[in-house]
Amino acid sequence: MAQKHKKKVAVVQCLGGSCTQTELPRESYGADCVQAAAEHPEGVLKCRWGCIGLGSCVSACRLGALHIGSRGTAEADWEKCVGCGMCVKTCPMHLIRLTEPEYNIYPACANENAGAETRKECRTGCIACGICVKACPMQAIGIVDNHAVIDEEKCIVCGMCAVKCPRGVIRDQNGILTVQ
Repeated sequence: MAQKHKKKVAVVQCLGGSCTQTELPRESYGADCVQAAAEHPEGVLKCRWGCIGLGSCVSACRLGALHIGSRGTAEADWEKCVGCGMCVKTCPMHLIRLTEPEYNIYPACANENAGAETRKECRTGCIACGICVKACPMQAIGIVDNHAVIDEEKCIVCGMCAVKCPRGVIRDQNGILTVQ
């Protein structure tokens, strides 16, 4: 018997905000994050780990499951997303990943800078404080390269990490546990 594949959905690991203010005019790149990232390897944004927000992923999605939100970053609509992975392949910042919809808790920051530097760049960036690690009853979350990472194999989606995160970095896609 053929094994049934679980549905996957896209998660964008960047909240956006003040850190995604571009140092360059967005209009000069149209909807091409790839070109902007290639021409400016030191970064286009104040936060060099953030979503450039030009919409390469939006253009790659044939189902309209991604859009550029009010904070200037890509956002995924899980109702429309089928988990094809085109946005993942397109994002030059490697901020989009696929997950199963039942894992609605996710860290929305991939900044690798130390906490003090992140605080200067972004008021919603992960500062690797470790509060989420201590709050997790399953030891499913850790700090890797100065940002929170969840092991979905261990995670029971209790949301304690999202509730305890002092900067609101860990998000609940359903909007239930999100702290702002």
